[in-house]
Amino acid sequence: MLRSFRQHFAANGPFNLVRLVRALRYKLNSAGRRLISRMEVAGIRLKNVVSVRRHGLVIIDDYFPRLATAFRVAEFNSIFDHFKEAQLYSACPDKNIFPIYSDCYPQYSKRVHKFHPARRLTGSAAYVVFLNNIFCYLEYLERYRLPFVFELYPGGGFCIDETVSDARLRKVFSSSMFRKVIVTQSITRNYLLKKNFCRDEDIAFIFGVVVLSNVLNNQAAERTHFGVDKDLLDICFVANKYMPRGVDKGYDRFIRCAEILSARNSQVRFHVVGEFNESDIEIRGALQNRITFYGPRVTSFFPRFYARMDLILSPNVPFVSAPGAFDGFPTGCCIEAALCGTAMFMCDELNLNQGRFEEGRDAVIIPRDPELIAGIVEKYMQSPSELKSLAENGQRAVRNLFSLEVQMAPRLRILSALLDAS
Repeated sequence: MLRSFRQHFAANGPFNLVRLVRALRYKLNSAGRRLISRMEVAGIRLKNVVSVRRHGLVIIDDYFPRLATAFRVAEFNSIFDHFKEAQLYSACPDKNIFPIYSDCYPQYSKRVHKFHPARRLTGSAAYVVFLNNIFCYLEYLERYRLPFVFELYPGGGFCIDETVSDARLRKVFSSSMFRKVIVTQSITRNYLLKKNFCRDEDIAFIFGVVVLSNVLNNQAAERTHFGVDKDLLDICFVANKYMPRGVDKGYDRFIRCAEILSARNSQVRFHVVGEFNESDIEIRGALQNRITFYGPRVTSFFPRFYARMDLILSPNVPFVSAPGAFDGFPTGCCIEAALCGTAMFMCDELNLNQGRFEEGRDAVIIPRDPELIAGIVEKYMQSPSELKSLAENGQRAVRNLFSLEVQMAPRLRILSALLDAS
């Protein structure tokens, strides 16, 4: 029998040998199976021609390669740079976004593929961001025996003390393919340990989010400051819209604060970026002529935009869009604004800052109440030099915490260890 296998190998090559071996394996006795196993090992060692698995990282995502998801673009492009065999499978239904990404990043476009349930995932290990994603594609990772790391950002189906979210977390953490979870907020780490979803050594804590800091820095425009280079105070609100009136992001409180400030000050202008317009909340009084809506924008828009913004208001509130749902701190929009030299005025009701930004020096932590927020803004209007210093200090602090190198270095180390172990 061994002679016949050798003849088959010589005639058809190692790939066909494996097919033949697999077909016969379960018809042989135990001694025969051991012999076949040794032959398989020998075949695989022939320059790995028997193996159908490439030694690379597999990424699966449901939203990439939309340019609007800037943190994904920053993170996945960095992974492409570092791991030359990394491949991404996208379940995004919009086919039009693929050529747009390809035009912007032609060096990576051939490594981004459409995901299909029938597609064989070939690689050594996998990486996925957000709970909904890892839960959705867990079956495929287990089917193709891909050990995985996943990043548990706020949002994406992850909620505190919510039944469906907890059930999904338990299933993911119980997978034999799970290796490590990256968390970006202290509340997330504490919650996983409190609920015994995983062990402390299974968690990697990396504060914050990956942003396209290189793009924002490389395209930086000349800055202007209220009371120094101009007479108007420009205040912006930047966020994605996930629910009516943008209540979770604090859009309703922003508009109310803008109305108060407009009624009391003629030197204030307001700017809104995102899927918001006049139909979301009625614009009343003096604010009607002092607010501009820009619609959704991609990263390349923001350097020039933020260069003339004096402060960004982010009065977001947790547990509103869904029970247990919350935003990371600071939001990605606040980080991008600060990188461009815009002062951050933001809520932190979950106490996620933990001293990283010094209050009144690097950023201003604001309350929920629009009247109180307006009062704080007016104090800085009376002292433009303090507002300018706040913006400059915040820019330095954000660069130290959120440069692409600072954010990606630990992620790349984790993924390298995953691939080495796999």
